[in-house]
Amino acid sequence: MRRKLRMELAEILELPMDISLDLPRVVIVGDLGVLISNHRGLIQYSRERIVVGVGAGQITVSGDNLEIEEVGQEQVVVKGLIKFVEMNTA
Repeated sequence: MRRKLRMELAEILELPMDISLDLPRVVIVGDLGVLISNHRGLIQYSRERIVVGVGAGQITVSGDNLEIEEVGQEQVVVKGLIKFVEMNTA
């Protein structure tokens, strides 16, 4: 019920859904990189797998030669050969 109310309010006020519903925004740039906004921090990091916490779960980026180019309060930028991006919700 609360989520539906937030969706309706966001629509009325013309606010982005990701911000008003505390959802992550994931931008995939081909197989070169991934930008994750509205994150909760890094959970796991290796050259083949990076796991980032988000409001209702986590996002896993899998690939080769992965590296974190940027970590800020609002976004994480992952570079490398991206093979797979998955979101798991709690």
